[in-house]
Order: sequence, then structure tokens, then C-alpha cells
Amino acid sequence: MKLVIVALNSKYIHSSLACWYLKYSAQSFCEKVKVKEYTINDNIDWVLSSIFNEKPDCLAFSCYIWNIEYALKAASSLKKVMSNVPIILGGPEVSFDPVEIMLANNFVDYIICGEGEESFGKLIKVLKENKCNTQKSADTLSNNNVFGVCYRNTDNEVIYDGNYCLVENLDSIPSPYTEEMLNSVGNRIVYYEASRGCPFSCSYCISSTFSGVRYFSVERVKSDLLKLINAGITQIKFVDRTFNANKTRAKEIIRFIIESSKDSSIKQNFHFEAAGDLFDDEMLEMQKDAEEGLIQFEIGVQSVNEATLKEINRKTDTKKIFKNVKMLKSFGNTHIHLDLIAGLPYEDYNSFQQSFNAIYLLKPHKLQLGFLKMLKGSKIRKTAQNHNYIYKEYPPYEVLCNQYINFDEMVELKGIEEIFERYYNSGRFINTLNFIINKYFMTPFQFYKEFYIYHLKNGLLYKSIAAKNLYSIFCDYANTIASANELEFINDLLKFDFLSSNNHGKLPFGINRITEPNLREKVANFLRDSGTRNKYFPEMDDFEAKQLLRNINAEIFSYDVLKFAESCSDNFENAVCDNISKCVKNKKKTLVIFDYTKKNSVTGLYRCFELDMKLLV
Repeated sequence: MKLVIVALNSKYIHSSLACWYLKYSAQSFCEKVKVKEYTINDNIDWVLSSIFNEKPDCLAFSCYIWNIEYALKAASSLKKVMSNVPIILGGPEVSFDPVEIMLANNFVDYIICGEGEESFGKLIKVLKENKCNTQKSADTLSNNNVFGVCYRNTDNEVIYDGNYCLVENLDSIPSPYTEEMLNSVGNRIVYYEASRGCPFSCSYCISSTFSGVRYFSVERVKSDLLKLINAGITQIKFVDRTFNANKTRAKEIIRFIIESSKDSSIKQNFHFEAAGDLFDDEMLEMQKDAEEGLIQFEIGVQSVNEATLKEINRKTDTKKIFKNVKMLKSFGNTHIHLDLIAGLPYEDYNSFQQSFNAIYLLKPHKLQLGFLKMLKGSKIRKTAQNHNYIYKEYPPYEVLCNQYINFDEMVELKGIEEIFERYYNSGRFINTLNFIINKYFMTPFQFYKEFYIYHLKNGLLYKSIAAKNLYSIFCDYANTIASANELEFINDLLKFDFLSSNNHGKLPFGINRITEPNLREKVANFLRDSGTRNKYFPEMDDFEAKQLLRNINAEIFSYDVLKFAESCSDNFENAVCDNISKCVKNKKKTLVIFDYTKKNSVTGLYRCFELDMKLLV
């Protein structure tokens, strides 16, 4: 018997975890088990052909909100040409309404509800024993303890015992991190879980459907992580709902990662979803020892409205989150990703602005402006009428409006989200944004709203724009709000932001360059001295001056942009008081060297430093 398990990832950079768990859980019952990974962006005809050519005896699909429509289309077509091949669905998108899904899709033979490692293997064993005959298998299933499986009996009635499968002893699940799996991943993100479940009961999350947290043993976790580290996987993303729910355990795992990664020649990154108020002093102190970019925390703030947090059962200490985020960011070695959700109960348009502004002032490296999704199985979906929710009836079930925020306002927030992704979350405009927002706007939200309106009016919102052209658009927008001398400073900031994140010297249209006769030759002469190279580029001391020159850029500015950038790097509000007016008034011709051999792993920006022009002969 040959079983093919299909993963339909949202992007190529992602990989599947569930399918490999299932493969190694089922292979003791099946001679051949193969995982086939695709993306929802792949041509469906090619995907169908690829799966068909495997000639499977049984076919399984892992289903989520991002792939369910694609999965059902593919399964429907394949059933028409492989009518005797049983089709199995599993995953969160089919676990909460399996009967309805099977009644609406007669090509689906089985649905595994909940965690499938145990029930999936038992189902495969039944199918193998009955040579994939679904009618014979139905009789076997009805007489065996195979829980959480929805199927059709011999009278074509849909049968479901109502069970949602949970694996109690997680260490009983075979590890998916085999040589076969790691070889198939390539340069994609690898997902890892050290636990299942969540100690909290946030009403918008499907983890609220069952209580408690189950853990893989620390020994198992360390063993798996060592395989990933030794395999040179560049990004490992933990999918634990609240990684630091158990502080002692979390600290042991992070300490192990920090120590084990020290000898790795490959730059690696570990991403954790953590509760920002559960960091203690010891865990914060540990982060200081981490290599730059090794650790990344995603912290869900979601809202600062206390009534909102209470209504969604989100028990959190917002003040402590803010304090800990500031501390983590001050270390400079840890990437901070914060989450904010629009559409929550009691969060109207004005309240959302307050949440946005408060979180924005923390200056995270990324702030994800998300929109509430009424996920199947979540408490908030079951009680949607309490707040007059109207939401999309198809995946991802995003909220359209409720009694606090109307659709006009949600549409506007959607547009602001697009602008925010382009300019803030790209990390390419940090200094220009700091100046513009502080100088001309009362709040960050006010700026992003006005910038959104500018894009909308000029037909820029709904079109794809190359990253380089965004600088030109920003420059054009600045012309509508700034005076002549301020525009010169803004030009310098845009140029500085561009050269800090782009390793080529051709500036975007509209950004002016200051020319200096024979500047490149002067810099080359300066670099010919070995002492100079050792001082300014110690890691590149063996490079010849000509070779080094290809990896740097020398740019002249009218203002001391480096001083402005440094003053804004930590405290957003002090920058307003101390440096905005000073920097604009005090012109200072400066030479900045951009070193394109060294990029900051946290910010993604290249190293740069000021060089005294008097040193260039």
C-alpha cells in the first residue's frame, strides 16, 4: 500500500510539520509513505499531475484556513480520476465541523479530528487490512476503538463519535526531524513545537477549545534542536502558543540554544511566540548573552483597552509587557515582533488608534496589524451575536464589522495596514519616519492615515510598487508638507535610509546626491594603507583596496544624519524634544561610509560610520 500525504503551504519559504509527523506515525502500518509539499500559488494542474503520477493507494491532505479551498478543489478532481483511492482530510480547518464538510463534499472519505498521530495510524492500518475498500473499512472502524474519525458507513451515512483527538504522551510520537525530512526542507523555514496547548483561554484562539498544556520532554526537545542546529537550518520557528508559559523550562531550552549555537558557522534564527509579561529578570538577562539575531520574540499585545482584554479572556499585564519589550529591545541583539488586532470587542476606531499609538512607541522591529478572524472552534465565533459580528463566511473568516467599528472604518484600517507594511515593517524608512511623524503629526496613527489617503488619491494603494520607487513616493509626499530647508534634511534621511538597506549606489528618482570631485579615488587611496584597513575594516584587512572598494559606498550628506539616527534609535519621545529642530538648523557636511559586507541580523541594515573628510588626501 502506498500512502501520499499532501501539504499545501501558503508560501515556498514555509515547510510542513504535520505531514512529517503523520508520515512517521503511519509508516509502521504502511510499506510506502511519501510526503509531497506544494504551495497554494502552484499551478493546480501541475499539482494534480504530480500527485496522480505517484499512483497512491490512499491520499491525505493537511487542511488549514489558507489552503482549504485549494485542497478541496484538488481532492475533488483527483477523486474523479482515482475513484478507488480513499481521501483523508485532517487539520484545524476540518476538525470542528467534519460532518458538514463530508455532507457537502461526497469525494471525502475520512476526516481526522484533532491531533492525528494516533488515529491516523490506526485508520491507515484499517485501510491496509481492507485493501483500501472504504465499505469494508467502515465495518472495521465501527467495531474498533479508532476515535475522532468521521466516515461513511455502508448505508452512506456520515458517522462521527464527536471526539477531538489529543495525544497525551507527546514523546510517544516519532520525531519528524529525520535525515529524509531535513534534506527535503532545503533553505525553507522549519517549524518546531516543544509543547501543545496553552494555559490561557483567549476567545479568538482555537487553543481555547481545550484546556491545559502538554509538553515534549526537555531531553526530546534538546535532541531535536541539536539535529536542526547541526543540519544548518537557518530559521527554526517554534509554534508553541505560549513558549514561556513554563518559565523554568523555557529558560533551559533557550540556554541550550544559545550554548549549542556558539560553534555553528551558519547564522541561525529561533523564533518564539511568548507572553511579554511572563519574562522574569533571569530570562531577560539571558538574552544579553545571545548572538545578534539568534533569538526572535513574537509578543501578542493585541490591545491596550482593558475592557477588550477582559472580554476576550486575555489575562495579561500590559504595563509589564511594555517594560519587558523596552528592556529586550535595548539589548540590540533580539528581534522584537509585536501583534495588534483590529475588530476586537469594545475596540472602536478611537480605541484602536490608542492601542496602535501606544504599541508603536515601543518601536518594535515589526508590528503586525492583523484583523480578527472568527476561527472554527473558537469561543468568539460561537458567541459572535453578542457583539453583532458580521464576518466572511469563507476562509479566513475575517471580521467585516461589529457594533463598535463599521465597515468603512475597517476598510480604512486595511489601507493603513498596506502602507504600514510597505514603509514601517519593511525596515527601510525608519529614520525618515521618525522625523516626519515627530515633526508634522500629533500621533503615529495620524501620519499613517494621512499617508494612506495620499496613496489612495494618487492611485498608488492598489498597485504593485517596486521597493526603490517607494523612496520617490515618500519624497513626493514630503513636498506637500515640508518647507524648503526641511525638504533638504528629508532628502538626506531618505538617502541615508536607502543606502543603509540597499547595497548599490544608484539612488531612487528624486533623491539628490552631493558630488565631490574625485571622491572615489580619494577613498581608494585612503584604503590602500594597511593600517587604515585594519582600523576601519578589521575583518577585511586581507582585502586589496580595489576589492574593498567594491563592497563599500562613500556618500556625502548635508546634515549629520548619523547623529539623528543614533538619537532616535532608543527613545522615540526624547528625539522630539532634543534633536528634531537642532538637526534641521545645524547643517554639517558629513561623509558616511556604508559597509555592505556586514548586515545587522536584527534590523537588516548595513553597518555605516562617519569618516572625517580631512583624512582623504
